[in-house]
Amino acid sequence: MGQDTTLVDRLQQFGFTETEASVYLAVVERGEATPSTIASAAGVSSSYVYQLCTQLEQHGVVSVEDHHSPTRVRAAPPSEALQARLETMSETMEEVADRYERPSKDFEALEVVRSRATLHKRFRQAIESATEEVFATVPAEMVPEIADALEDAVERDVFVLLAIAGSTDAFQNETLSNVATVVRSWVRGMTVCLTSDRSRGIISPAEMLDWKHGDAEAIHFENRTVSLSVESAFLGSMWPASEELLLRRPTPLPESYDSFRRAVYDATLHHRTGRNVAVTFRARPVNTTETPTERTGTLAGTRQGLVEERDVEFGMENSILVETDAGEVSVGDIGAFLEDYKAEHVSLEPL
Repeated sequence: MGQDTTLVDRLQQFGFTETEASVYLAVVERGEATPSTIASAAGVSSSYVYQLCTQLEQHGVVSVEDHHSPTRVRAAPPSEALQARLETMSETMEEVADRYERPSKDFEALEVVRSRATLHKRFRQAIESATEEVFATVPAEMVPEIADALEDAVERDVFVLLAIAGSTDAFQNETLSNVATVVRSWVRGMTVCLTSDRSRGIISPAEMLDWKHGDAEAIHFENRTVSLSVESAFLGSMWPASEELLLRRPTPLPESYDSFRRAVYDATLHHRTGRNVAVTFRARPVNTTETPTERTGTLAGTRQGLVEERDVEFGMENSILVETDAGEVSVGDIGAFLEDYKAEHVSLEPL
């Protein structure tokens, strides 16, 4: 079979050079062949074929069997060899598409809020739209005004971290446990902030909540970049500087989690009670483009900054430690870089 120029061009879209594509096709057409046969079919020198086949072997598309005499080069099944490249291209397309859709959200969805009524409205909207997480620092007098929205969020299994600035003496534990997963007392109530699902939120000076707030202004944003920055400040400085008041009971197991931090929270509390817990996670190794696969093991612990005792170096660090057949591994969120794996999904089940 003669080589197809169009097919060579298409293979270059998978990251092959033109010569690599020609050599690869020469191997594919024969299943396996000697370097001299490949060199003749691809129109390159035999010495160069050895170099190219070594490179192709590193990419996993051929195997070089140099224990034979003469050396033979065998093609891997294309459905396997090209699958990882297809997935990488698909991920790239999704990321580019996300950026294509993002500009209006990242650069235009910033609103200056100048009235107390609008500020409360934006707070409630952010809480009511949440499906996974709400992190907030608010003065004690504001809690009753948004309590029903927070209670509804908790009922929807939204993971709520609430730092209350000022005295909490007027609140009973039952009231606090209904409005948040974790409640802490924050004494430096100069800033009011909220983030919801890492995509929207509010930053405001505390005086905006007074009826006479002068020229004070708040910022409402629907902007992932800003949201992650506010979230990082919340978890990195406000949260650890506050005092833990209340922890909501962990979710009964078995449970599957869309929110990784909720999984870390539950895993932490279940592990501290001495429960034996099985962990199933769909993940890929960090810094790879491998296809996510499902892995299992037993819960060995967590690293987290959500509840005391905190054992992390920075606020955004949260991971689950899993004992597997290959030893203990650390599992992080989809954006993990310190851990061994980044997980798309986690399930916990009692043993």
